[in-house]
Amino acid sequence: MMRQAIHIKEAVAMLKDRRLHRLRVWKLSTGDIIDYPEAVYLGSNERGGTITVSLPRSRKTRTFRRVCLFEIDNLKIYL
Repeated sequence: MMRQAIHIKEAVAMLKDRRLHRLRVWKLSTGDIIDYPEAVYLGSNERGGTITVSLPRSRKTRTFRRVCLFEIDNLKIYL
């Protein structure tokens, strides 16, 4: 049976393998959904609750709040 949801700690552990992942994140200020089809984990600030990823195609980095991450590789994330 395929899992449909994972805990946020498992999602962060998945990210730390430094492979390409598809992420979906809520934008904190507006609630819009941001889709990162290919993101690579760069690091996190545990105390601040943020995650930094690299977007290889555009050569940009993005930082978002950990609680705003709601989907990784088509798996829903719960807190």
